[in-house]
Amino acid sequence: MPDDDEFMQRLKSGDAGVVDEIGKKYGPELQIFCHRMVYDAQLAEDIVQEVMMRCCKAEAAAMPTGSLRGWLYRVARNRCIDELRKMHPQARLTAAQTVRTDARGVLAIDRATTPAGRAVKQDRARKVQIVIDGMDDDLRAVVIMHFFQGLANAEIADALELSLSGAKARLSRATRLLRERLKSLDDSGI
Repeated sequence: MPDDDEFMQRLKSGDAGVVDEIGKKYGPELQIFCHRMVYDAQLAEDIVQEVMMRCCKAEAAAMPTGSLRGWLYRVARNRCIDELRKMHPQARLTAAQTVRTDARGVLAIDRATTPAGRAVKQDRARKVQIVIDGMDDDLRAVVIMHFFQGLANAEIADALELSLSGAKARLSRATRLLRERLKSLDDSGI
């Protein structure tokens, strides 16, 4: 599969066929990211389709100067936030709770562990999901991008239109908040 630089060159030259290749490479991970952001699989799929359409329509001057992956996440994140702003707060809360109770959890659960071990891990995954859901959208996005999607700091910076040091600072703040809230959940016995 071509690398991002080749994809960018083909996009800039107007090769519409490259969008399908970009979709095959990045579509699945963008879908997961969007689903984690908006709590709705169908809406996440629609957002990813819009992101790919934006690739088709982007003028050469509007192409990103950073990484393609970071730019795709930026477009996806912005669309997710637009959709979240449209949601009624109660609908958003209900969606988040549905994902929390129906999902297998945000952490991989090792099937080889004992039932008690799996229960502990599932409880921890539930707590992590509760804390992440309670974060503001900017911090939640950076946590999902880094810890669950595996984006590098430079890609996060591109996605959030921040400097590298700004992205590192936001990730640090999000990680600190995540630790503090998880500790308070552990201390409260939830």
